Amino acid sequence: MRVLLLASLILTTGLAHATGLLAVIIDDIGNNAEVASAVLALPPGVTLSILPRLSASHQAAEAASRLGHEVMLHQPMESLNHRALGPGGLTLDHTRIDLEMVLAANLRSVPHAVGVNNHMGSLLTSEHTSMHWLMEALLRHGGLFFVDSRTNPRSVAQSTAYSMGIASARRDVFLDNIRNPDRIRECLYRAARLARLKGSAIAIGHPYPETLEVLRHELPRLREQGIELQPVSRVITYQRNSKTWHASSSPLPQVAKSSKP
Repeated sequence: MRVLLLASLILTTGLAHATGLLAVIIDDIGNNAEVASAVLALPPGVTLSILPRLSASHQAAEAASRLGHEVMLHQPMESLNHRALGPGGLTLDHTRIDLEMVLAANLRSVPHAVGVNNHMGSLLTSEHTSMHWLMEALLRHGGLFFVDSRTNPRSVAQSTAYSMGIASARRDVFLDNIRNPDRIRECLYRAARLARLKGSAIAIGHPYPETLEVLRHELPRLREQGIELQPVSRVITYQRNSKTWHASSSPLPQVAKSSKP
């Protein structure tokens, strides 16, 4: 069944040799223009998730859109260990109105954002009320999609988005919890195996030199093996197909959470 569905996607998108769709998100862009430029040198299929209200946030978003990269807002959210959030963070202290105002200002600082994922957020993403307010705000901003970074296995972010009809997905693999090229490569190929198994997968990494070097070398090789690098929105569209949604949303074996809970 998965093969038939992927074949249908191939016919409609021109992915003539795909055996799996892979989205790669690079988080934590925005505080350094030189680092952002290094990420922008990656293939356009790589998605940039940009922190709000930092010195290079607006510039990086504009450049990413111009070069064909999909742009997301990397929304800071309160963590269980209450780590410093930086500008534009959301906490349990925010009311519904506060949350809407903070999100709106953050989106103004990251133009062209078509979706959102959480930066940290191990506390906030486990709170039903806050997630409901967030998803309402995403609807009011044109129906932005949401990717749950899954920094907490008890997160209710994706299930809340799904219940409200918001396009959403969850992270499958973190690439660089350990900043070692061999481990990063291993994680990337784990994501590729999941993409073959499920039809699609989402991997999240950071703009570390080790991560960018692995991606530069390995993404072309994965393409030769039939793994098609795609923007996150395309992967979510695939997963939302009525015949694949249930399978792609079912719980997976627990995987290591980020070092940024």
